[in-house]
Amino acid sequence: MIEVSAHLIGGPVYFAGDRISCRVTFSNVRQTAGCPQNYIATKKSEEVLGWASAQVVCVCTINPQKVLVMDSISNCNTSMTINSTSLSPKAGERGLVIFSTKPKILVCDLTLPDESNTDYLYQETLPSSLPPSFRGQAIKYSYKLKIGLQRVGAPVKLLNIPFRLMTWQCTITASFINFPLIIKIIHFSVCGLPNCQDEQGIVVSNPFLKTSQCVNPEFDDPLETMQLLTSRRSPSVYKVTNGKGKVVNLCLFKSGYRLGEDIVGTLDFSASNVSCIQYSVSLQSQEVVPEEKRRRIGPYSKFADEIVTSYSKHHEFCIGFLQTHLSLPVPLHVTPSFDTDMVALKWRLHFEFVTAVTPLRWSGENNWEAPTSLDIETMVWDLPIVIYPTTPAHVSKALYGTCDATVVL
Repeated sequence: MIEVSAHLIGGPVYFAGDRISCRVTFSNVRQTAGCPQNYIATKKSEEVLGWASAQVVCVCTINPQKVLVMDSISNCNTSMTINSTSLSPKAGERGLVIFSTKPKILVCDLTLPDESNTDYLYQETLPSSLPPSFRGQAIKYSYKLKIGLQRVGAPVKLLNIPFRLMTWQCTITASFINFPLIIKIIHFSVCGLPNCQDEQGIVVSNPFLKTSQCVNPEFDDPLETMQLLTSRRSPSVYKVTNGKGKVVNLCLFKSGYRLGEDIVGTLDFSASNVSCIQYSVSLQSQEVVPEEKRRRIGPYSKFADEIVTSYSKHHEFCIGFLQTHLSLPVPLHVTPSFDTDMVALKWRLHFEFVTAVTPLRWSGENNWEAPTSLDIETMVWDLPIVIYPTTPAHVSKALYGTCDATVVL
């Protein structure tokens, strides 16, 4: 029998514009009692593989309860017939294949002597305009390397290796300055797309490390630009107020963060005339489907404008505090900000401030007795931010992902 194994050389995570490489090994192994066929070891024989091809596909899975889908798209499931001698990108997929590379023939009429093996290398450059890997509630984008195999006189078999694709879309943060009326911006710096030629001095390089000669220049330039956007600090101070006065001064050092980075900020209550009892801040994603593509069950039903998912959260009792700080980690498994025709993913910091209706009276500096009951009110505020991707090697080492797959013919 023929055993086919595939291994992703660069790991399970890639960046748009990068080159994906896979080593495919074809082996002629003997059948034993442990095999599914329950055969005893056979005599030496040659095995012939009719053909093998490989290609990269992107599958879009749509939730019909949340997104309008055309009938031609929803019924696009394609299954292979036993007697088929070709491989379609839609073969075995339940969703819509929105992208597929041209299939590359790995082998044709391959003869394997007994207990022998041979290796082939598959390489493909991923376009930069692809959507990222995303597992949302309304839309899902998934990528896989699909290898089709067929022995002479046998049905076609598939070997799928899923991988994660990260993309980077430049988002000018000037579109995020429409805040609620309770926020007065003392200082806000718009961080646009810098010119890499003018900011070469900011990029830190190590003269003691040898520069790799196999770096893809199309892949390196977005990483340098992304590093410029996320490494530069431009502190912004927000004066948070309600109808009774100022609650806190919030300072964030930047508005764009990479995966795995910590969102750090300071809160200053020293000049506040409203007593803040406690506060919490959560990192939330907003999955937004365009208005014309939202599903409505009945004539009076209303689909939510966005699907909100919470991740890391910071909570603290701050009664009597003059200053404090917040720290929120950005998980490595989440998807950075992006926007397509079907869905847009945005990120924000969701603040909740619990304040006293009447200011608290401090009887002394060293001795204070808390009141037995306290009338409170809650104020909610959302601050948009931008999440950028990080290097694929960083994500690959932190997250578990399979790089190998095997099938027996």
